[in-house]
Amino acid sequence: MFTKVVAGWDGSPESEAAIEWAAEHCGESPLILVHAIGGRSTGSEYLQATGERSAERMRMMDVAERLRATHPELRVETETVHGSALEALEERLGADTLVVVGGPSHRRTTRWTLGSRLAGRRNGGPVAVIPAMSMSERRTAVVAGVDGSQASLMAVDVAAEEAARLGAPLEIVHAWQVPVQWDNALLDYGSDVDTLEEIHRDLLDEAVEFARASGARPTGRLERGVPSEVLRDIGRTSVLLVVASHGAGGFTRFFLGSVSHDLLVEPPAPVLIVQPSA
Repeated sequence: MFTKVVAGWDGSPESEAAIEWAAEHCGESPLILVHAIGGRSTGSEYLQATGERSAERMRMMDVAERLRATHPELRVETETVHGSALEALEERLGADTLVVVGGPSHRRTTRWTLGSRLAGRRNGGPVAVIPAMSMSERRTAVVAGVDGSQASLMAVDVAAEEAARLGAPLEIVHAWQVPVQWDNALLDYGSDVDTLEEIHRDLLDEAVEFARASGARPTGRLERGVPSEVLRDIGRTSVLLVVASHGAGGFTRFFLGSVSHDLLVEPPAPVLIVQPSA
């Protein structure tokens, strides 16, 4: 599915979770570990050989050796670069490259996380955000969140491939809400709500049939509620949550889409954001 996997690492528990997840999910694709150390590169050969960058390169080699010890078939490379993690990783975004980063820490001070900024890059590529989770947590299905768009069918495709690779059940989820205007303007709209629910069920059924056409055996789940909250609740017992990025606009959050953005700010499980075709 991906020709290579790139994982960001900075020594934090979240980045450790990211590289471990990447090592387990890259299959035969090479894994490239990227460590951004800030600052600017120097032209001095002496400083490059004896300075901070050299020390960090050695540190990254130790990390790579640790991964190879637990994943003998793993092809892993390391890159230590100056600059920010955002700059280093966005250069490596691409349709055939999966970029993996750790989830935001509890100390975060902004909703503009590294994962959401990478996933919101226009014409970028797939991005996975991995929270630091207890290994004792029991997680089962691969979940694809759909909304009736063509972009979300790409999420179904990726989720079906991941479910087959992991030997996990595939669950397709569609969440819907009654428009706020109905609550405010109408006292009796029961039949209209029933009709609206049928429309949403049809959208879910189309996604389920799409997955079945490719050989998958998914289950469908229709839920009434705020989509990001529904998917977060379901994601707490999921091995992977896959959604599409298909918002529009100049700002990252709006291009990424509010549901995808909310899930990346507080990921309940590994979250994989799929970019629509250009």
